[in-house]
Amino acid sequence: MNIKFKNKNNLVLKNRSIADSIKILNKLKHKTLVVIDKKNKLFGTLTDGDIRRGILKGYDLKAKISNITFRKPQRRIIGQEHLEIINKENANVIPCVDKFNKVKFIEIYKDSKIGRKNLYNIEIILMAGGFGKRLMPLTKKIPKPLLKIGKKSLLEISINNFNKYGFNKFYISTFYKSKLIKKYFKKKIFKGNNIKFLDEKSPLGTAGCLSLLNLNEISENILISNGDIITDLNINNLIKFHIDTKSDITVCAKEYANTSPFGQIFFKGHKIKKIVEKPREKNFINAGIYIMKKEMIKNMVTVHLDMTNFIEKKISQGKNVNIYPIYEYWVDIGKKETFKQILKKNLFK
Repeated sequence: MNIKFKNKNNLVLKNRSIADSIKILNKLKHKTLVVIDKKNKLFGTLTDGDIRRGILKGYDLKAKISNITFRKPQRRIIGQEHLEIINKENANVIPCVDKFNKVKFIEIYKDSKIGRKNLYNIEIILMAGGFGKRLMPLTKKIPKPLLKIGKKSLLEISINNFNKYGFNKFYISTFYKSKLIKKYFKKKIFKGNNIKFLDEKSPLGTAGCLSLLNLNEISENILISNGDIITDLNINNLIKFHIDTKSDITVCAKEYANTSPFGQIFFKGHKIKKIVEKPREKNFINAGIYIMKKEMIKNMVTVHLDMTNFIEKKISQGKNVNIYPIYEYWVDIGKKETFKQILKKNLFK
């Protein structure tokens, strides 16, 4: 790139990888990249939403952004402003081009909503009532959400990530060793957070505790997260997606690659079409993070209910349920092997 102007950091070549572009986006205040070719001609724009849609289409993070770039962005043609209608509500980063479509400068109209704190008024429900059986004997005396990585518990790490985006209203569901969890949250480090507890009298599964919420006290949408998850997920991006897609429920999913040790044979009838050595299948697994409209839990009965069954019922009722792919760091501390690996990395001192 041989362009020199203000906001050049928002400019990227179309042959860059998706992974590189994510790193660039994360550093920017204005979360839109202007994509150009080697001749500085406008190729399109790239946002967080474009990246997640690309992942759902099957592109991995090593793929070039030219595959997922939005090709018809709003733009301003220099000298022909009267021909261009700029919708400043939908785009805050506008590439300005000459008559040959070469980018000459970038106009930024307002701060990107995605990066601002306290953008959405929403309650966070953290599921912390499970027994943590797969982590025994570690959870014999300590509930899984209070297991520590470095000096921080799993719940504290989770709350810190929400705090980073300005969220401080929490409901924590408890059952197993609930007294220890409540005592832990009396510490000064949680000052500034509004923390309430949903006391399960018997195990209610991963969705049943939602019936204990008072609908008059919560916002239009609620975010639910398993208490044993560590992630640096951008919470505002997730909520924006939920609202923009008019979702009743948004389910976060993490791409999982499974490599078979055996060659896979593809055939039609008796004829072999091809043989793939050690095929690598990609699937999306439930990441244990959800956003839903509070009307989804209206008239819920307090019984044991798992989230998968709850969501399947809503889908059968015709509710708008959408998937949100996570490309950020995410790990489920559900097994001893995983927990030990995270301890070795010493990420949270």
